[in-house]
Amino acid sequence: MKPYVIKQGDYLLKVAHLLGFDADKVWSDPKNAELKTKRKDPSMLKAGDILFVPDEPKKKLKLNPKQSNTYVAHVPTVKVAVAVAHDNEPLKNKKYVIEGLGDDTEHTTDGDGAIHIEAPVHVREVMVRFVETGMRLQVAIGDLDPPDTPSGARMRLANLGHLAEKLAGSDPHISRDVDALAGAIKKFQSVSGLPITGLLDQMTSDALAKAHGA
Repeated sequence: MKPYVIKQGDYLLKVAHLLGFDADKVWSDPKNAELKTKRKDPSMLKAGDILFVPDEPKKKLKLNPKQSNTYVAHVPTVKVAVAVAHDNEPLKNKKYVIEGLGDDTEHTTDGDGAIHIEAPVHVREVMVRFVETGMRLQVAIGDLDPPDTPSGARMRLANLGHLAEKLAGSDPHISRDVDALAGAIKKFQSVSGLPITGLLDQMTSDALAKAHGA
């Protein structure tokens, strides 16, 4: 086994597909026991995490010279659900199209205002266009950090409307405004009936993940 450094946007199924290994087998390998304990959900890893992967070359396809060679690629998909609201009211039963998947089929948000996306693991982001209003929503796939990390908390608090961070480069979640984060955590703890400490403890991160849906 050799170490692989997780990059932003990586998750187990995606890395397994790119490098050609069995995701479940690698995740259960004793070499990854520490990471498995640290990150309960392999679909939610953090940039900088070390995942041990098989130290062997990816299997090559057989090529028959002077003949036509036909190959079939099986690309796994990941499912993503995003609840959309306006003025705290879910945008339910609204028609939308997912741009970036090569499919113009119209879908409809459910009773909770949720958009459901199934995308190949190599897709990093899609654009959701609401048919009636023309409003567009950019959805990043695989970018959500674990809820017990400061960056993961920022992402969820921002999505839930408790934190409005200033952009820092291309990523709004890389800034390190500790006071703003603590204030947003206190606000979330208050509305969630939790002890108001401003600290990202286990109880708060669990509640944040539940409220956010992941």
